[in-house]
Amino acid sequence: MPFTSLDFTLFLGLVLLLNWRLKAMITPYPAFLLVASLVFYFLGAPKFLPLLVIVGLANWFTARQMRPDVLASRRKLYLIADITFCLSLLGFFKYFEFFVITIDGLGFNVQGLLNLPDIVYPVGQSFFTFQGLSLAIDRYRRPDSNPPTIVETLLFVSFFPTVLSGPIQRFEPFMGQFKKKLPSPEDLNMALVLILSGLFKKIAMSSYLSEHIVRGVFQVPESYSFLGVLAGIYGYSAQIYLDFSGYSDLAQGIGLLIGFDVGQNFQSPYLTTNIRDFWRRWHISLSTWLRDYLYFPLGGSKKGSRFVNLLITQTLGGLWHGAHLRYIVWGFVHGLLLAITHQYRDRKLRLERAWKVIGFKSWQRPKPRWVRSKKFLCFLLTFNFVSFTWILFRAESFHRAKDIFKLSIDPFRAGLGAPLMAWLLVFLTLLAQRYGEGLKQIFFNVQAKMSIPVLSLWCALWVIIIIKLGPAGVLPFIYFQY
Repeated sequence: MPFTSLDFTLFLGLVLLLNWRLKAMITPYPAFLLVASLVFYFLGAPKFLPLLVIVGLANWFTARQMRPDVLASRRKLYLIADITFCLSLLGFFKYFEFFVITIDGLGFNVQGLLNLPDIVYPVGQSFFTFQGLSLAIDRYRRPDSNPPTIVETLLFVSFFPTVLSGPIQRFEPFMGQFKKKLPSPEDLNMALVLILSGLFKKIAMSSYLSEHIVRGVFQVPESYSFLGVLAGIYGYSAQIYLDFSGYSDLAQGIGLLIGFDVGQNFQSPYLTTNIRDFWRRWHISLSTWLRDYLYFPLGGSKKGSRFVNLLITQTLGGLWHGAHLRYIVWGFVHGLLLAITHQYRDRKLRLERAWKVIGFKSWQRPKPRWVRSKKFLCFLLTFNFVSFTWILFRAESFHRAKDIFKLSIDPFRAGLGAPLMAWLLVFLTLLAQRYGEGLKQIFFNVQAKMSIPVLSLWCALWVIIIIKLGPAGVLPFIYFQY
């Protein structure tokens, strides 16, 4: 049940009416939110509700065993079993088809001999699996913390604003918000701003790019000119940001309506000047999860080789997105550049410390104009690296991705071009990252002066405008497949 559907609007309206009445009741309120979340997931993916509950119960059971009176070796054994179980479920649904195709490619014809069924990937499985594992791992690290109840655990992994595509939550901050009172007028106002922002990004901008340039370029790139292929590449770079950050805006806005801050998942990632900062601002909840539960346990920068640890983390992060060679290559090249960037930064810091010891003269410092030019050049390099590696995400196969890349570096190629609006939306995507927060604040200030009837008309007007600007029908959010 996508956030952009009429069914969800009716569901959310009913939930909000009950939510505001039950918020002050400490005992029934978590149970109510759990029921609402399970109903939401059931309406969208009824076959996989048992899987969601099983993952929640596995992590609840493991978390309950992480008591100080349990031997450390036994706690570790429980945790390993839980991680193995949850990742095995994730691996089965996510990588089974890839495994069969790989075996068939070696000439064994497993699919034909065993007549294996098609495996449908459960929407949101990667997110609720990682969220559940974070609870068990945190309890293992802090056995003195309060053990979760079964209702709290199931609600944590199934919370409906975030269960499909995040942001990935942490248990203690999430549960701490039950002590909050009803949402303040400021929270409700910001919630409306975020919801309108998310709808505009998804329906009016992302969907247009998908329908008018991206789909054509990635399906039949041979039909497009050099500029047309570039428009498709940059268009998809804008589309995936608009689509996913639009979903995150919606999740954050819906969370605020209920009384929960689910956190910001994007902070102008395309305006960064290096890949290190990009990953600090893109899909923040996944980046921090991989850092805390994979990179640091591998040793981080303290044990072993940081270069190797970053490569492993980013490659597995690529594999998390899908069981295809192109995702693995995408993760590897990002990890490679990330490791090089860290090495460069470390050497630069050592050099700066050396300069301070020697004495740095004023005439030796970089000119301000050169600093600005350098930053702009670094921005262009980072944005183009990110945009061109997105080809691996959108292309149907690694072979197709190579074809698109080859066509993108042939400036004399003739063919179809791209509508001016596509280029304009790419530019507006970058502009919105520069001035988006200011624009949200303007909307917030304007809405704060409105009465409830006027505010209702205002929001209804914007929803109509957004629907009119978008194409007929709204495609599913891109990250639903991950």
